[in-house]
Amino acid sequence: MITLSITKGYLNPYSARELDNLAATIKALIYARVSTDDQARHGYSLESQVERCAEKLIRDESVKTDEIIALVEMGEMGDDPNRPALNFGKWLIRHGVGQKFAVLHPDRLARNFRQQVEFIEDELLENGIQLVSVEVPYDPDNAESVLFFNMQAAIAQYNKAKILANSKRGRRQKVKNGKIPGVRRIYGYTFDKQNDTLAVNSEERDVYLLMVDWILNGKDGQPMNLTSVARELSLLGIPAPNGDKWYQATVSRILKNTVYAGRFYYGKTEYKQKKGQKDILKKPESEWQLVQVPAYIDEETYERLQLKISTFARANRGAKPQKTYLLKGMVRCGRCGSAVVAGPPSRNKKTGEIMHHYYICSGKGRKVFEVGTGREVHQCKGRNWRQDVIDDYVWRYLVQVLTKPDDVFRAILERQGDPSKLQELNTKKRMLESALEEKQTERKRWINLNVKGRISDEELDEALEPLEREIEQLRSSIELAIDALASQELDKRQLDEIKATIDALRGYIKEKMPDEEKRKYAMKLIKRVVLHDDEIEIFTSWDITGKPDNPDPDNGGTKTGHSCDHDSNNSNAGQRHGGPPQSVCGHHRGI
Repeated sequence: MITLSITKGYLNPYSARELDNLAATIKALIYARVSTDDQARHGYSLESQVERCAEKLIRDESVKTDEIIALVEMGEMGDDPNRPALNFGKWLIRHGVGQKFAVLHPDRLARNFRQQVEFIEDELLENGIQLVSVEVPYDPDNAESVLFFNMQAAIAQYNKAKILANSKRGRRQKVKNGKIPGVRRIYGYTFDKQNDTLAVNSEERDVYLLMVDWILNGKDGQPMNLTSVARELSLLGIPAPNGDKWYQATVSRILKNTVYAGRFYYGKTEYKQKKGQKDILKKPESEWQLVQVPAYIDEETYERLQLKISTFARANRGAKPQKTYLLKGMVRCGRCGSAVVAGPPSRNKKTGEIMHHYYICSGKGRKVFEVGTGREVHQCKGRNWRQDVIDDYVWRYLVQVLTKPDDVFRAILERQGDPSKLQELNTKKRMLESALEEKQTERKRWINLNVKGRISDEELDEALEPLEREIEQLRSSIELAIDALASQELDKRQLDEIKATIDALRGYIKEKMPDEEKRKYAMKLIKRVVLHDDEIEIFTSWDITGKPDNPDPDNGGTKTGHSCDHDSNNSNAGQRHGGPPQSVCGHHRGI
């Protein structure tokens, strides 16, 4: 018997030839599942489910041990239609693997009546697969058997709803009695399990009061903001909520929390599930439940603190850039995958006059300090990119390519319908989506722990920081893959639109074109630009490959003389008058 343990992001291990062999040799699939508390409450275990299903298949269905594949998964809820092992079972069935599908009990298959009926009718009966249920027999030709089997799913759905309702009611009643349900870790407090409340953590309380004093009164005669507080705590070697780093966002979250004024609120968020996706939604403040806890500051001090913090936000908001950025909203950082945005300009030190504008990676702005050294930990390291150099290079690239539009159209037609390329891109996209789903699931689990009171907001913040960066990078990669797929599947209408845009632009190229007009065309012809330290990747609407000749250098700041390791002759090595030289090699290389 083959046993496959399947989790989120599971990738098919079988080749086409192996699938054909499985279809010829495998007669039965076993599906076994336990959620978080099923094993403790009902005595279920994955091993016992597989064992009992296999016994029935061998004894009553004339199936041999080596003709069985068991699909098992841990921690998945029965009302989730997107369970990985169940989905893989569907995939095997659709590829002709198995003639029977075995489960221990209907509630292992689903705790939702509609989902159970749809699976049996659409996946099993539609494909001629026999359902084998160990504890509740299922005979599709016997009306009473079908009725009783379906009743089990309805009962399971009802029981789960009752359990959830009772749990919610019990927690709300506990809050009414001045208790806090669950284990909650909040900086400055220790959870008292015996009395279900928050107790004073004297060491962390003193740190909190120090933070408040620094914000309101400064330190050593110098004003302090959230960033300087995080840096100072790190320099003093004071342990952060996660132990090794103080985030500016952590300081902000702590100082804005009402709990230190003696007000703990329960029920600020709630679960909402739709088609297997769980979202955490904020509830209106009128529905929050108040629990009084030990206060470290009074209400007047808390209000002064919030007012002071709000001035930091206003001071740092800044004015919107007056310069038109050709690629605004289309640029990603090649170092970390974060969005690239408009940054502050460089100025003449004597006159204060603006010299150059820049593209900067949004990942560089996160303020994090290492405990013990106070060293600032950058989330993305590297130089910024001169806006005029990048915009000028990309625009010249477009102009040069469009001087030979027939090459563009030929490239589109040649790349359309290439089955090998489509298959490669689809495989890459699926792998990226699986990885993203896994990271999003991990993110939801952290949020769930916070909602249930098992971790504090500060601990949630520390856990989500690296996850958010990984999710951002994966989303960026998926967007690039989608762009590439879209270029492979251009229909005639889209092709005509691109031709019309190119024709209109060609007639306009020799004229002096306003920046806003350039941006309008760039948005139609460019899907995405990825900026690396030493090269530019340009993904166009038609996604052609090849390397255009280097644009002629002139006052725009481009010049030859820089060669890249990919042998491109496209270069831009000038960022004069605004910082150290930055080599920028532009080309289009696709995915």
